[in-house]
Amino acid sequence: MNLSDSASSLKIDQKNSPAVMKGKRKVKVKKILMILSFLSPALILYAIFMLYPMIDAIRLSFFDWDGAASSMKFIGLENYLKLTGDKIFLKALGHNLLWVVLSLILMVIPTLILAVLISRLKRGKTFFRAGFYLPSVLSLAVVGVLWSKIYDPNMGPINVFLRSIGLENAAKNWLGEPLFVIPALVVASTWAFYGLYLILFLAGLQNINHELYEAADLDGAGPIRKFWSITIPSLRNTLNVVISMVIINALKGFALIWIMTQGGPFYMSELVSTYVYKAAFSMNKVSYATAGSVVLGIIVILFTVAFNYYRERSEH
Repeated sequence: MNLSDSASSLKIDQKNSPAVMKGKRKVKVKKILMILSFLSPALILYAIFMLYPMIDAIRLSFFDWDGAASSMKFIGLENYLKLTGDKIFLKALGHNLLWVVLSLILMVIPTLILAVLISRLKRGKTFFRAGFYLPSVLSLAVVGVLWSKIYDPNMGPINVFLRSIGLENAAKNWLGEPLFVIPALVVASTWAFYGLYLILFLAGLQNINHELYEAADLDGAGPIRKFWSITIPSLRNTLNVVISMVIINALKGFALIWIMTQGGPFYMSELVSTYVYKAAFSMNKVSYATAGSVVLGIIVILFTVAFNYYRERSEH
C-alpha cells in the first residue's frame, strides 16, 4: 500500500469515526428541532381545531345519539347503511354533483376568457378588477338576500324586465320551480366567486412569456389559436388550482342555499350539507347527520386526490 492509499483510508476512517457520526446526528437533531419549533404552533392549532373534530366525527358516526342524551349506543355501520337507502340523501348527493358540473361550466372557461380580455385593456384594468372582485368581499348572507330579491317572482328585476319586453311566459318563480332552482342558485354562487377566480387567472396571465405571443403573431396565428395553444397550456397550474377550488366549494356549499331556499321546494335544491344540518338540528339525529358529513368529506377527498392524480399523469 502506498502513502496516498493510506492517507485516503485514514480520512475515511476519520469520517466514519464515532465522534464524527455523533456530531452529525446532533446537527441533524438540532435541525429537526428547529423545524418543529416553527411548525409546532400551526400543527397544534390544526390538531385541535381540524384533526380532532374530524376523528371525533368519524367516531360519533358509529353511535346512535340525539345530541342531548347522556349516553350513546354503539351501532357500528348502521348509520352508513341507512344512508344508502335514504332517498333524500341520495337526491342531495346528486344535486351536489350537478352543482359541481354547472359550476365548472359557468366559472372556469368564462372566467378565463374574461381575464384574458381584461389583461389586454390599456386603460381601466384596475376598475374592472375591483368591480368584478367586489362581490367576493360580500358575505354569502348578503349575497343570498340580494339574489333572493333579484329572483323575486313579482318584483324581481329579471321578471320585471321579461314582462316589459312582452315575454311574460318566460317570467318564472326561479326559486320555487324544481327545474330552475338549482341553476338559479349556481348563477348566484358564480356571481359571488367570480372575482376570486378572475384574480387568480389575471395573476397567472402576468407570468406568461409574451415572446410566445410575438412568435405566434409572426407565424400568423389568430386569437383563438393563441388562446388554445399558448394561454391555456401556460396556465396549467392556475387552472388546476381554480378547478380544485370550484369542485371543493361546490361540494361543501351551504350558506347560500340555506339562506335562499333551505333545500326547497320539495328537496329539489337540497345538498348534502343542508340535509345533514336538518338531520342534526331539526330531527335530532346527530350521529346520522355526522355519518352523512363523513361521506361528504370522503367524496371531497376522493375528488381532490383523483383530480391531482390525473393532473400529474397528464403533465408527464
